Amino acid sequence: MTALDDLPDVSSFFGVDLKTGSMIIAALGVVHPMAYGCSFFVPLSYLLVTIWILVALFFAASILLFCGVVKDDAILCAIWIWYAVIFVVVMLMMMMLLAIVFTSRKQRNRVFIVILGMLWYILTIYFILVVNSHRKQLVVTSLNSLVTNLIDKES
Repeated sequence: MTALDDLPDVSSFFGVDLKTGSMIIAALGVVHPMAYGCSFFVPLSYLLVTIWILVALFFAASILLFCGVVKDDAILCAIWIWYAVIFVVVMLMMMMLLAIVFTSRKQRNRVFIVILGMLWYILTIYFILVVNSHRKQLVVTSLNSLVTNLIDKES
């Protein structure tokens, strides 16, 4: 039993089964870092470089999630979940810092974009619950098949 088992369960991803939903989430996690490409033309800062590194690691974790969903591997899904939990918390803090900086500079357009980013990362919490529910299904399925194999061997 892990801390992930205590997270709430969801039964579907906006009406789609959990496996398909997890695959969509993995695809979004691969496409998501491209949104930060537009920040390439902004003057560099430590905050921006930190965000780029975190997003690149999220990209890698999403590739692992994609492989985990394809191979029905609960461990690869769990790696994505743990990184996504850390990523969401850190990115929400970074977005708050950016909102403060942009507000102090009276850059309303950038504040609006940062608020949209905050909403995206709050939605990512739902994504974490979907993938975790799929991971739980994989664990239960593998345990059931293990028990079935043990019973068949004893018979």
